[in-house]
Amino acid sequence: MAWEQVDWIRAAAGLGAGISIGFSAIGAALGEGYAAGKASEILSYRPRLADKILKTMLVGQAIAETAGIFGLVVAMLMLFSSVSGKPILTAWAYLGAGLAIGLSAIGCGIGAGMPAGGACLGIGRQPEASGPITTLMLVGSGVAQSTVIYGLLIAQLLLYKRLPEVATFPHICALLGAGLAVGFGGNGPGLGKGFAAETAAYQIARNPENATILMRIMLVGQGVAESTGVYSLVVSLLLIMMV
Repeated sequence: MAWEQVDWIRAAAGLGAGISIGFSAIGAALGEGYAAGKASEILSYRPRLADKILKTMLVGQAIAETAGIFGLVVAMLMLFSSVSGKPILTAWAYLGAGLAIGLSAIGCGIGAGMPAGGACLGIGRQPEASGPITTLMLVGSGVAQSTVIYGLLIAQLLLYKRLPEVATFPHICALLGAGLAVGFGGNGPGLGKGFAAETAAYQIARNPENATILMRIMLVGQGVAESTGVYSLVVSLLLIMMV
């Protein structure tokens, strides 16, 4: 039996939802596991600091979980949105939206968990510096999530964009390309900013008096690493405008 247009759109919504939550769960889980691994490492010889390190680990894991939550939100929007009366290009837009949020969440989820690992190690080395270490961890993890927010933005634009009735090959490629651009483009910045924040959080333990300097250098480095994510966002927006 031949499929109706609405069936193709529903099928694409299911596939896009699977891509969205499936890939985003990878990044979030790896970031959370990394934080837990570093917490276990330091607790093996600093068991008296279990309370402090456990709290730090859980806060860091909660931030890393954000990438997975974004993927879940987009997946639910696709699964429960009405598809009746929508053009066939909606199917490709759903796939592009799933790629945008799913792929970008991998690097950002891992990157957001890395500062928590560095913070756990730092607090284990210098418990008295837990305040500035935690502050830097929160800032660093939050900045590491920025490119998954770009992915969320592109996914929302793809989900709610008014699309033409006639599907052309250039339009299909533009919708998929928009998701791929911001999806792959968000991974490098997420990981790079996570590296910077992890090292800065740990190094505060060596010289707590240099916390302000380390925060400043970390943010400058993260800002530079962010640039390629911005390029990806711009290209994705241009591709969406082509449709």
